[in-house]
Amino acid sequence: MKPPPSSPSDLRVRLGRRFRKQQEFSAGYAPLYSRLFGLVADWLAAVPGKDTLADWLVHAGAGRSSFDVPLLLLAGLHRDILTGRPEVAELAHYYPTVQGAWPSHGNRLVSCFRAAIEARREALAEFIAMAQVQTNETARGLCWLLPASITGWPALHLVDLGASAGLNLVADWRHFGVIGESDGQTLLELGSGASPQFLVRSEGTPLPPVQAVCPTIQSRVGCDLAPLILRSPAEEQTLAAFVWGDHPERLHQLRAGVAALHAVNRSPSPVRLFPADLPADLPRFLTDRVDRLPDAPVILYNTYLTAYLVDKGAALRPSLAAWASQHPWPVLWLQWEPLRGNPEPPDFGWIGWTADLWQGGKHRSWQLAWVHPHGARIVWTPEIADWLAFWQD
Repeated sequence: MKPPPSSPSDLRVRLGRRFRKQQEFSAGYAPLYSRLFGLVADWLAAVPGKDTLADWLVHAGAGRSSFDVPLLLLAGLHRDILTGRPEVAELAHYYPTVQGAWPSHGNRLVSCFRAAIEARREALAEFIAMAQVQTNETARGLCWLLPASITGWPALHLVDLGASAGLNLVADWRHFGVIGESDGQTLLELGSGASPQFLVRSEGTPLPPVQAVCPTIQSRVGCDLAPLILRSPAEEQTLAAFVWGDHPERLHQLRAGVAALHAVNRSPSPVRLFPADLPADLPRFLTDRVDRLPDAPVILYNTYLTAYLVDKGAALRPSLAAWASQHPWPVLWLQWEPLRGNPEPPDFGWIGWTADLWQGGKHRSWQLAWVHPHGARIVWTPEIADWLAFWQD
């Protein structure tokens, strides 16, 4: 029996709470977006009928997850700004991704923001209703690249669960430098791309010296509810719109990732993306797309996927474990995901970096670190030492 549909007042409360959480998460890290999230949360706090934009947003987001709506609204506006639409020209002065430099704390931002939404209400409502949130933070490729480079495996098959446009499947064509938080010294370099690209700050349990060599990637396969196949500049612009407007460097890195994707797609191991509604379609996807890859270990990974799933990812583990325990080759599952319950992350919104290995009829698991969702900082746990010792043995 289906639950009764939510009332507009329930939706309004949930949306307001979600915009407020995004405001809290982005505070200090993305001041423009934190202010914009907070403004919408304030509008939603008004009594229904008192704020026309808040009423419009409740209606526009009625068919979507309250988690998605804040990201979709600001991505729709960012897409307009990146494409230079005249209706958002004044708001663009606040966006560093288009060289905007107006301060986000001024009162003028409020009127610019409201005017831009008013002018683009119809297009934004369509975007909120139809678009899929794209979470392709290209720094998240470190999730698989660093562990893969420590296994000692000569080759592997790579699988992205929740691949979006597939940019993290080509992390080995980028360059990552893991640096110490206290002294800024480079601890580890990964990837064949020209440096510097990603500098990731490392703290917590000291990372001992390790020899990291990326295996040969024999295949690159991903799935997503609606994979974004980058066939045109318009599709690339949609992907770029989900980068937050505070972060021109992340936008630059995304565009470099698109270039790397196109290069990999001209190589012997191109990226192949398939539609799959996770978690329900995971067994079929594994059987149809991954069982055909029997000649090397398999690394599967997902980064900030579970928050978008109806069960918050609960069904992924039993399905994947049942498949992996029967697979003839080792299977390593790597995740950057929110951890439910204890232990608590070091900062609000951080996610756990976990590893599960099925090999020789045995299963082992580790929590390697805590990670900022955009991949810029790592806090290693004591289990990283056990992980490294396992592969050295």
